[in-house]
Amino acid sequence: MADVPQANDLIELALPVLEARHAEFWLVGGWVRDYLLGRPTHDVDFVMPEGAIATARQVSDAVGGAFVVLDVERDTARVVVGPPGASIYMDFAGLRGPTLDADLWARDFTVNAMAVPAEDWQAPEHAIIDPTGGRADLREGLLRAVTPEAFREDPLRMLRAVRLGAGLGFEIESQTAAWIYRDAELLDAVSRERVRDELAQLLGLPGVAHSLRQLEELRLLGQVMPEVDRLGALPLAGRGGANVLEHSVTTVDLAEKVLAWLGSGRAGELNWPGQRLEEALGPYREHLNSHMQGVLPGGRSAAQLYILAALLHDVGKGAAIEGSSEGRLLNHEVLGASIAATIMRRLCFSSAETVRVRLSVRNHMRPGQLVQEGEAPSRRAIYRFFRDTEPAGPDTILLSLADHLATRGPALDPDHWRRHLSVSRALLHAYYEERHEIIDPHLVIDGHSLMTELNLAPGPRVGALLDSIREAQAAGEVSTREQALSLARDLMQRNAPLRDER
Repeated sequence: MADVPQANDLIELALPVLEARHAEFWLVGGWVRDYLLGRPTHDVDFVMPEGAIATARQVSDAVGGAFVVLDVERDTARVVVGPPGASIYMDFAGLRGPTLDADLWARDFTVNAMAVPAEDWQAPEHAIIDPTGGRADLREGLLRAVTPEAFREDPLRMLRAVRLGAGLGFEIESQTAAWIYRDAELLDAVSRERVRDELAQLLGLPGVAHSLRQLEELRLLGQVMPEVDRLGALPLAGRGGANVLEHSVTTVDLAEKVLAWLGSGRAGELNWPGQRLEEALGPYREHLNSHMQGVLPGGRSAAQLYILAALLHDVGKGAAIEGSSEGRLLNHEVLGASIAATIMRRLCFSSAETVRVRLSVRNHMRPGQLVQEGEAPSRRAIYRFFRDTEPAGPDTILLSLADHLATRGPALDPDHWRRHLSVSRALLHAYYEERHEIIDPHLVIDGHSLMTELNLAPGPRVGALLDSIREAQAAGEVSTREQALSLARDLMQRNAPLRDER
């Protein structure tokens, strides 16, 4: 198979297996919906009277895909073909009732409750089987639950409604929205992994800020992230009737616009601040876009985690109790990093994904603090920033910019924005063009030589001395072995506290 598979090619390869094993079988759900909409699809769903798992296993061999049993009791399995981010999902399931009509009436939304005889999939005019009125809802751009019990049968469908609405550009029908609001608390019974997967998909779709507002209105945000939902009751200092949740969602919206600029080179949605963004950071746009497209262990992209960090960046304000200074809750970024990590672990994100979000939340104020210190950050300050933020350094810089825009809003000061961009450019210049000089300098002396020259025993003090030497190299204060030894001797004579010993 090609590196990037096509759904129709996979259907053609699967048909001989299906024809050999079943007298009747149908294409259903997403493929039919997307065919009628004229959209490419990543989901191919087959139903058959029985034996779906065994059929899926044979199809996986025919198409070279990964075989996964989803539900033995419901005779459901999946074949996944292609790389992460471009995979085609082929689902095989036994009928959910005695007939195809009964199966379709048991589905989630009318637009997903249509079928086509699979052997006729290439016919010029498909014989669409549509007992629930899905074609009419497609024309109206509506997501309508098939029955009032749809969400009680599988509460994850409530999150899927918001996700499908975002992906298709559809509205959730009013009665369906009322049923979601009614049943929101049932989401707590769904496995955290399934909730995570729906949420992660939602974070990668356009208009994520609108989707988050929908989640709040439907009472779903409080079920998935109660810590974030509570921010709606926390006033935003100096912003009239605004609250911290609205600020967080606005930050998400601006973070999405930054991502759009990275991908297209067009910053028009950000108006004049976007023009300044392009002027300052344009040389690093392709580097940053490549960084954001990277997929972490766990399967989510850096871009999805960047959006999640934007949502969580002020979550600590709901728990900050140490007091306030001019409206700023003290240590909210420290508390927020801990809370964000708790949320990530509860939703079963991978360790790498959790670290990425935690570090972005913990350090999202750092670039702004460097702005207050002066026009150009020192080499030492740049080194310490990336020492503390890696592997989330670029993410943190971009989050800080989105937060700046969300915080200032229409009152954005052009000179302050210019200085924030100047600091961001200096950080990115060092990261991409002076990495081996400032970010990760090669030590001029190793631990063994240090122990020999200074008569040191192995232990944490050796590592702490090496860290101090590395920082001095990054700052441009040490460039030779002799200077490194002199610094180490001086630190030992002064008994100076070292980073790892604090």
